Amino acid sequence: MASENAAQPLQVCRDCGGGAAVDCKPVKAGTLSVVTSLPGPNFWGTTAAEVDPDKIKSGIEYDLANLIAAKCGLKMSFVNVGFDALVAGQIDPKTYDITLSQVTITADRAKVVDFSQGYFKADQGLLVKKGTAVKSWDDVKKLTVGVQASTTGEAFVTSADHPKSKLDKVKSFPDLASAYAALNAGQVDAVIMDTPINLGQASQSGGALEVVGQFTTGEEYGAIYGKGNGKKAIFDPIIQGFLDDGTVNKLIAKYLGGDPSTVPVIPIPGA
Repeated sequence: MASENAAQPLQVCRDCGGGAAVDCKPVKAGTLSVVTSLPGPNFWGTTAAEVDPDKIKSGIEYDLANLIAAKCGLKMSFVNVGFDALVAGQIDPKTYDITLSQVTITADRAKVVDFSQGYFKADQGLLVKKGTAVKSWDDVKKLTVGVQASTTGEAFVTSADHPKSKLDKVKSFPDLASAYAALNAGQVDAVIMDTPINLGQASQSGGALEVVGQFTTGEEYGAIYGKGNGKKAIFDPIIQGFLDDGTVNKLIAKYLGGDPSTVPVIPIPGA
């Protein structure tokens, strides 16, 4: 069952509440209704253990959602849903205004939902226990790798669409928290997930975990809107404004435990 959490807008940008409010035509009067899928460490809360919407009060997308709400003269409320349903367009578009859930923009997903322009670059990162030696793709192939089901990370190492990066030893988990728990328990040797998310997990591990490399995929996160419901024309200019004035970069700097651009790239032969 989805849970709901309401929060007051955060003032962390220049002129975030200045001027007349944008008419965002909310599905629920007075409220910006947001959808996400928890956990979302450093995007909704700060750790993979935070899965109770009522307790989440911080994070890149949490703050961004509040800022968008402020632009609309609304309060922000969000619900937690399954990631599979979210990217499959199975959430009734009449029940929400915008989805912010570290969703990578893909052509297949765009067949069933509308995406905003990208607001966050996210290649795939390799999270391991500290001291695990990984220098090359040959080293990666020796590992048992955990992934979250229905993510681009899973597709990257299992799909026939990515023959150069397919791995033989992959375990899929229903959610990210389960994948990280498996890594901590030694059930997998590594977790492949978006580099910034894995950096956040490493920063919360007390030095036990580290992101030793990443793979260049050119991925970007985008907000999701109901297919053809007109929300894109309303919210894209607001998101672009937060990109242009540096607000998104400030949120990234605030919450991430490292700069994704400093993580070394592991080349994939033939890719």
